[in-house]
Amino acid sequence: MDSSSITAMRGSTDGQSDCAYSHPWQSELDENLLPATRIAMNDPLSQLNALINSHQGQDEVTPDASQPEFRISLNPHNLELWRLEHRQIAGKGANLLLACLSSTGPLEDTSLGWVVGAAIRPASVNSQEDCKVLLHALGLSSDLINSVLVNCPGIAGKVAWALYLERHGHLVATPVLDQDPDSNDIKLQVTARSDDMKQLNRE
Repeated sequence: MDSSSITAMRGSTDGQSDCAYSHPWQSELDENLLPATRIAMNDPLSQLNALINSHQGQDEVTPDASQPEFRISLNPHNLELWRLEHRQIAGKGANLLLACLSSTGPLEDTSLGWVVGAAIRPASVNSQEDCKVLLHALGLSSDLINSVLVNCPGIAGKVAWALYLERHGHLVATPVLDQDPDSNDIKLQVTARSDDMKQLNRE
């Protein structure tokens, strides 16, 4: 898999998101949460933690029944691979990793592709609107883009996400968990192996 860095398109992210998230699993959790916990759940990292914890043992989640072609990957090896990929090629402000058909030229002039043989390109988006414009330019439909924005906590803000197509054409989103040793925001135990990228490429 080739990697190609690009200059962040629209400057560094301010860590904020302009979309109120509402997830099917969150409404079920809210009924039993204390008020302080409900407030914490408005934070994208708390939402992402809840998403991961509520689907432990599942490698893939289909969060939107109306968009079955959209999946969120929670496979521990994939999570670690994208974390390492982000560390290697992304700048400080990059909050997207995109598997593209071309490694050169303006990002908006290429398209999303299957991860095998793709050019993994980082990008920075400052808002959900910027993210929507970019994903539309990369060939995604409006309905699919809206599903991504609603179901990926912190996208276009404080959480980095990787997006690529799998071999059947489904769009896959994977959260990039850049763990801070002094932070307990995300608790995930994964072990990377040197040949794990080959496993991702065989998906």
